[in-house]
Amino acid sequence: MVLEKKTERLEREMREIQSACRAIVHTSYRQYQKMLMPSQWKYLLRTVDICAMESFAAVMDAEGDVTVTAADFTDAFRQLPELISADSDARKLHARSLLKILTAVNQPASSAPEPGEIVEGEPSSSLSSLQPDPLDLATAAFTCQEASCNSNRRESYLFGWDDIAQHHCKSDVSSISNNMHWIYHHLEYGPGPPKIDFSAQGSEIAAAVVQVVGLDDKVATVSDMDTKAKDVRFGCSVCPPTEEICNFLDERWV
Repeated sequence: MVLEKKTERLEREMREIQSACRAIVHTSYRQYQKMLMPSQWKYLLRTVDICAMESFAAVMDAEGDVTVTAADFTDAFRQLPELISADSDARKLHARSLLKILTAVNQPASSAPEPGEIVEGEPSSSLSSLQPDPLDLATAAFTCQEASCNSNRRESYLFGWDDIAQHHCKSDVSSISNNMHWIYHHLEYGPGPPKIDFSAQGSEIAAAVVQVVGLDDKVATVSDMDTKAKDVRFGCSVCPPTEEICNFLDERWV
């Protein structure tokens, strides 16, 4: 019993120490954000994600008798731009692994040159460079798998990498701040981005919508649709007009 109580006390003290460290990181992180363009803020990671990075975690996991200050995180913040970039690359790689879209990167069979035929113009390898990134296509439809995004019978759809990069549905530790000293209160705020999955059904519907506005669903990007369908409104032919059953289209194209 005595040992159990001691263990609980030490764990509680460690949570309080790490909570104070997170407050320090959060304050410094806010200062770091001021050096960036406001347009970049929506892509930034949460404080809890920053704290989980090795450079920051190494400082936060210091011995309990060591007083951690903002200066102790100086080196970690110097590395932060590279760490954020690496995290973004990893997320994009994961999204690509989920993507099941085949883009039209080859010429139509009817226009393909005969064997040995000399074709004037740029090398064929340059053709693929003109193709949009598959993650930028309007048909690159994903759904967020987090519980907060799957309530009320409506799934949260994300179209293209830009949507994924700025989707922040998971709570940050700042949401339970108490004088900037965050205590878990038995709630776990795990690091890492929201869980996503590719939506084959969403991709098929998006392709149909792209075609309706006169664009090629094989190459039309999210940006193209935002421009082309800016003033276009859509209705679901399946859902009754008075019921919100359709979980994909809600008047606008997304």
